[in-house]
Amino acid sequence: MNNTGSTFMEAEEYTEALRGCPVKGNAYPVLVLCVGNPLMGDDGVGVELAKRLQKRDYGPLVHVEEGGTLGMTLLPLLEDADTVILVDAVKTGAAPGTLVTRSKEELPRHFSRVISPHQIGMKEVLGAAQLCGTLPRAITLVGVEAAHTEFCQPMSAEVRAAMPQALELIENLIARAVEDCADRENSHA
Repeated sequence: MNNTGSTFMEAEEYTEALRGCPVKGNAYPVLVLCVGNPLMGDDGVGVELAKRLQKRDYGPLVHVEEGGTLGMTLLPLLEDADTVILVDAVKTGAAPGTLVTRSKEELPRHFSRVISPHQIGMKEVLGAAQLCGTLPRAITLVGVEAAHTEFCQPMSAEVRAAMPQALELIENLIARAVEDCADRENSHA
């Protein structure tokens, strides 16, 4: 009992062993987090890819989340994952529709060049997870180079044409992450 006479549960200490545990916190070891704003032209590519990925079954270890522009509300999902595949539109100077990947170490530099308001939120979410010591072990950004991100514009033909290739890349990353998760689980057994 505390000083007010009520009882409370003590929080279980967060440990590395709890990360990616499907039982604790309803987490998934592999999170595919697709962000973007479909009202801003090519910035909606992440949301569109999420809809297509959610129609497929990747098994109990994988969760596909359409994060839209939710920002900090995505922190609990992100911090419980072992591996995150982040899907978004990017502006790197490459030709529109070009697929770009960035590793966990490259993300701070990537997010220094903001192309839409939700990217500020993702930078904050990743920073908060890092400060809490709950940043996922592995993060890979899959970006589709945007042609335009103006309000109320349709998605460009170049970005639409890149979606099948983006889906294939994401599915390869999912398969690799699930295999890696199984290998680590077997090595602890």
